[in-house]
Amino acid sequence: MKRLGLIILAISSQVFSINAHIPEKEDTVVIEFGERSKMVIYAETQEDLKDLGDYDINAIIGELNQNLDSVSTDTDEVSIVKESDEYRKDTDTEVDVDQSSAPLSYYGDSERDQYESRYDRDDYGSQYQDYDDNDYVRVNRSRPNRGRSKGTYGTFEMELGMNNWLENGSFPDNNNAAYAVKPWGSWYVAIGGAYHTRIAGPLKLKWGGNMSWYNWKMENTAVRITKTDEGTTFVEDPTINGKKSKLAATYINASLMPMLEFNSSGRSRSWNWNRYRNRGFRIGAGMYAGYRIDSWTKIKYSDNGDNKKDKDKGNYYLNNFRYGVKAQVGFRGMDLFFNYDLNDVFATGKGPELQAISFGFIL
Repeated sequence: MKRLGLIILAISSQVFSINAHIPEKEDTVVIEFGERSKMVIYAETQEDLKDLGDYDINAIIGELNQNLDSVSTDTDEVSIVKESDEYRKDTDTEVDVDQSSAPLSYYGDSERDQYESRYDRDDYGSQYQDYDDNDYVRVNRSRPNRGRSKGTYGTFEMELGMNNWLENGSFPDNNNAAYAVKPWGSWYVAIGGAYHTRIAGPLKLKWGGNMSWYNWKMENTAVRITKTDEGTTFVEDPTINGKKSKLAATYINASLMPMLEFNSSGRSRSWNWNRYRNRGFRIGAGMYAGYRIDSWTKIKYSDNGDNKKDKDKGNYYLNNFRYGVKAQVGFRGMDLFFNYDLNDVFATGKGPELQAISFGFIL
């Protein structure tokens, strides 16, 4: 029986214009729909193209739509394999749906090398089958899912939460220390990029860098933070009516964290909320290190009815380097993080022995 490859359909939701042209191969016709969709009709000879008038194209499209309604919305491809005579205008047909077919379009034996050069064979599993002389139709339901790459992809992330510090494993406010931090208003913010590299199975390696801001807001708003030769001191000023007192520092950081991601096809290279919220459970823990690039203190107060603000830049004996452990856990569209600095915030002997912590959401 004559081989006749009919119809490769990629139908977009909006059809603006239809342009038909015949490329260099005289036995191929491409009909373009708008900018991104097209129909390819391939035959071995011009005589086969002339025979297309004997086929009911509308019936094929109608049966395709019926089968698309019956398959899952997660199905990437739909294949229809039929005898060519069954698609003739005077013949009733029944369409079999094969969801394991190759995506995008049908290529004959002579075209397989071109197909393999355009798409990664590993992304689709077994793509090719041996067919007899029966004519058949392959239909792609959607564009290839490039979010399932086995390599590395990058994402933009923002960490938003609160920060505090610990002294001998407890919060300083338990001892009513002058450097006790007010949780609400002591914001931690980090902005940067992360890369995800698939290792094996659900195991991925998350790595990247960001810029972060610590804001330690004092519980006692009248506390002045001062740098002296002996070190950084936290002393209440009884002569003022304090409104806000804080110590802030900016760091650039790098991190490395193995993660387990379950029931997840991977995040798309282009951010898409539907893909993001459908991700599965994930959990990871790793390390980070950072370098301080700025620090300052600020106090707002009222003195004899006048509102004043003092802001002073300086290192305040803060350690230039920070390093610690990081944990992340997430499900679907929500991720939580926790950071714990292993080294002290201040240089040895130049301030209280404190370790910084931060926790919150990853946006």
